[in-house]
Amino acid sequence: MTVYWVVWDAGAHWVVDRLEREGALPAVTRMRERGAFGAARPARPNCQTPPSLATLFTGTWPAEHQVTGYTVPGAGSGVASHVSGFAPAYPATPPVWEAISENDLTSALVHVPWVFDAHDRVGPHVDGAVEAYSGRLTRPALYTPETRAGAQHWDIGTFRVEATVEHGADGAARVRITGGERLLLVADEGWRPLGLDRYHGTWVRCLRVAGRLVLVHTGVWRTRTAGRNPKLLHRFGQGPPFAGEGVGPLYRGAAFGPRLAEGGDGSAEEVFLSSVECVARSFGAAAEAVLETHDADLVVIYLPMTDDVGHELLGWCDERSAAHRPDISTRVWSYIRRCYTWSDTLLGQVLDRAGPEDTVVLGADHGMVGSTHLVHLNDRLVDAGLAARDFSGDLDPEGSQVFYHPANNGSLWVSEGTADDPAQVSEVMSRAREALSSITDPETGRRVVTGFLDRDGEPLSGAQESAGVAYVALADDYQPSAQLLGEAPTVRRLAKTGAHVVNTGDSRLHAVHAAVGPGIGPGTAAGPVDNTLVAALVLGQLGLGPDAGSMYRTRTPEPTDER
Repeated sequence: MTVYWVVWDAGAHWVVDRLEREGALPAVTRMRERGAFGAARPARPNCQTPPSLATLFTGTWPAEHQVTGYTVPGAGSGVASHVSGFAPAYPATPPVWEAISENDLTSALVHVPWVFDAHDRVGPHVDGAVEAYSGRLTRPALYTPETRAGAQHWDIGTFRVEATVEHGADGAARVRITGGERLLLVADEGWRPLGLDRYHGTWVRCLRVAGRLVLVHTGVWRTRTAGRNPKLLHRFGQGPPFAGEGVGPLYRGAAFGPRLAEGGDGSAEEVFLSSVECVARSFGAAAEAVLETHDADLVVIYLPMTDDVGHELLGWCDERSAAHRPDISTRVWSYIRRCYTWSDTLLGQVLDRAGPEDTVVLGADHGMVGSTHLVHLNDRLVDAGLAARDFSGDLDPEGSQVFYHPANNGSLWVSEGTADDPAQVSEVMSRAREALSSITDPETGRRVVTGFLDRDGEPLSGAQESAGVAYVALADDYQPSAQLLGEAPTVRRLAKTGAHVVNTGDSRLHAVHAAVGPGIGPGTAAGPVDNTLVAALVLGQLGLGPDAGSMYRTRTPEPTDER
């Protein structure tokens, strides 16, 4: 008996529900017909990926697992410090695969965080694991070769290859890549895997943009594999180069021409989406290796493609967002559908692999909301005399009384010198809340800060208002930024169309949740539930907790918040 747990990063319930009803996700339909389907509330008060994954994998809230953002504020030396939320020291609560190891149950894990220790080792009960996110060496980048014949150097991070532009008999240009492996790239022919040495590789493509040849790569990562199953580890090693993300930053910067929203013809979106397909291919190869060779009780497969596409495109299809673009939403939705279909295909392979005694769980760390603006909170705090700049113009936490934390996880912090005096903490935090609450959008005059939350994600009240940490809740379409601009306006347009930072309780931030397996009856109501339920469900299906039937029966379904 095996529990298969598939996680779609930013698999928003509202998106999955709509696509499934359109008939675009046949694997999700199989789960909906056979078992439970619904929405799940993500981590609070911050629902960025690290705290949300930690909540999903440990079954606890951030106050317990202590992962409070991409970087964790105050985790180093001083309140202004911050360390990676994916560091081996986290989460403080053991994830499910560690908990089951105490009962001699094994696991196989595909690009799941918190599996490898600081020395690239895994526990003795890990059948096999692969992970590359923590080893990013180079971000995606462009290179424009000269069209003259002859070899030119193309530096892909620390790796140097030669790019030679050749001209065929028909006059068409093509590029020959030499270094590590040899490739012949033809413009607009698609992405090709390129080995850079025995351990590293990337995906490359040759494009013609505005009449010029352009080379682009998807970045380079260091991939780790470990475990006790040599056949599985061998299969991991045969996979294509790891791609952890598409070329979103280049797409936003108009490297492939204007986006649809700026009058483009869709060619830039096609390049971006095709780069995300490289991610799907590399993750799919690792997932297939596990499905074909594992000998584990728990299999966890993490897929990031839906998050990548959501950040770049989803806001234009979010009818409840000011980012919504009715003129292009139908076409953009087709790109989102295509990406979710890649994830659904992998889910279908898991369902095909699972037997009648097995359980399959589909989950997500959080959802996604449309976004239009960044709010530079520290600029307002500086204007109010509460935060300070250093000699270079950057934020000076030590010279501040209160500041929006550089970790950018939504949290407002009182400085160490102020934190020793409760009365002073209350006074400066009150002034900070007043200053931030006065921020308005210069285009509309709308106030953009709606309130403040405590460490549990509840509205500040009474004695909590004097706490040294508070989270800033912003209005729909606005996201916080720790960057100090030093000049007006404080509120500025945002190129990304989708985001998820502070959990305001909006239903668009709800994650998808589905499960099929023993004890889970067809049509089981499952939402919205807390995302802490999923770890308990997995443990129960492995015989280490309550059975699924009793877990779902003890939770009364609630209507989804549609505000």
